[in-house]
Amino acid sequence: MEELLLRQAGLPRPVAPRRRLRVVAVALRTRPTSLAVPSLPPSPSPSPHSAPEPVLPSPPVAADAAAVLLAAGVPAADLRRAAGMCPELLSVPGETIAAALRFLTEEAGVPASDLPRVLRRRPRLLVSPVASRLRPTLYFLRALGVPDLHRRADLLSFSVEEKLLPRIEFLESSLGLPARAARSMARRFPALFGYGVEGNMRPKAEYLTGAMGRDVGEVVEFPEYFSYALGTRIAPRHEACAARGVRLPLPAMLRPGEAKFRATLDGCVGSTPPRRRSPLWHATWVDDAGAAVWRPDDDEP
Repeated sequence: MEELLLRQAGLPRPVAPRRRLRVVAVALRTRPTSLAVPSLPPSPSPSPHSAPEPVLPSPPVAADAAAVLLAAGVPAADLRRAAGMCPELLSVPGETIAAALRFLTEEAGVPASDLPRVLRRRPRLLVSPVASRLRPTLYFLRALGVPDLHRRADLLSFSVEEKLLPRIEFLESSLGLPARAARSMARRFPALFGYGVEGNMRPKAEYLTGAMGRDVGEVVEFPEYFSYALGTRIAPRHEACAARGVRLPLPAMLRPGEAKFRATLDGCVGSTPPRRRSPLWHATWVDDAGAAVWRPDDDEP
């Protein structure tokens, strides 16, 4: 009836403005309680485990933080990259960043010219509190005997309780290493602190003692073992050695490039067995036909 009267009067049918519909739709998504519709079910409440929405930095705070970094000699390109890696960098007061910069140069011994490099590698350093994070970690690493900390400043943002100690405790409890050996590994190869326990160190340690049949003492001598990928480096090279009946030390097996590794492996097959003083003395050597020509319990040739 309404449409017929409008047609006779020559008037168009009114259409609700699309902008208002959009506003209502947004409001229904963001405020389901105050704008609830009886015929529609209420929107589900957010999960307590869902990630919080990012908080945009206040323009004055971001400008202050950027000014402090630019004054410290950080190039604008590095600043943009660091803000992408660590959005909190432009959300903290400039005083926090300035305090972290002073700590790095005055206490950690990082040269001012190296600050851009440090920022590129670990921008989270500059949003970490000095008193509760940076300084305790510095003291812990110094007590451990880690050398050249000014070149390893990225470690200073790690928590002692949540990051550093769990790695050492894993070496002691899971691998059964003495405390002195575990600390020696971390001191000589501090990059160990950056590897996850469950996703990195434990699978590699289990493969070492299981499939490879090696002693954990080998990783004490060569902690860099944990830096190589299990699926693309460790396992394929171990299988290649096992197929040829050769047992190389971990450094000789993992460090070389693929071409040099293959050349070393080919040179071990059919060669003269090494003397016991050689790092290869414990290998099982084979001839060209694949038959073993010497074993560890054989007399030295």
